[in-house]
Amino acid sequence: MGNFKAIPAIDLMDGRCVRLVQGDYDRSTKYPQEPVELARLFLDAGLDWLHVVDLDGARTGKPIALATVKALATTGIGIELGGGIRTSDHIQQALNSGATNVILGSSLMSNRDDLPRWLDRFPGQLVAGVDARKDRVAVHGWQETTTVPALDLITRLEDIGFRRVIYTDIATDGTLAGPNLEGLRAVSRSTRMDVTASGGIGSVADIRAVADLAGLGVTGVIVGKAFYDGRISLEELATCLSGGQMV
Repeated sequence: MGNFKAIPAIDLMDGRCVRLVQGDYDRSTKYPQEPVELARLFLDAGLDWLHVVDLDGARTGKPIALATVKALATTGIGIELGGGIRTSDHIQQALNSGATNVILGSSLMSNRDDLPRWLDRFPGQLVAGVDARKDRVAVHGWQETTTVPALDLITRLEDIGFRRVIYTDIATDGTLAGPNLEGLRAVSRSTRMDVTASGGIGSVADIRAVADLAGLGVTGVIVGKAFYDGRISLEELATCLSGGQMV
């Protein structure tokens, strides 16, 4: 798979690992694994990056899980953190807590005028997180769907200087039913940014299907529920990753 990267995900709610189905907070599955124990497992397997989503932060509009992020960072794993990041102070708090990269989601819409300044202040540390429901951008923990086409937003973000976008197809997220490959192709063809896919991964075959789009600029995939439900083993996940800086 070359430089294509599979990135394990930890979604946090009340300090515990959970997974939602299609972003629905009422359809959550709690997992017994402690976040820090998982981070150590990933590191021991050779997985050196972790995708962390602060679900409480996403819903409330401010970072909530920073103490857990700080504990995760003590393991030495690289962390990209999203959820509730709405201001430059929030970005700084996330970085101070040990996140290497910070994912901006709802603020891509609500803080449009601030984005160029943030990119200058935090060079190489900001990642665009574009979440789409029926090709329209969703915000505020996916509780609100806008009228803005996801592809239009992605084009605008590239123009102002973002270098990587994490594209989540909400319809497939947490379903284990396979990724939206057609949507990924459309996204990757619309931008020169590196594209990381999120949503729908249920097997190693799904990871390979996304990896087949590497020639279009899809450089990675986020894996969550399939690992926690035992559909993809830690060893299988580790074979899909090559080390290196994500941004």
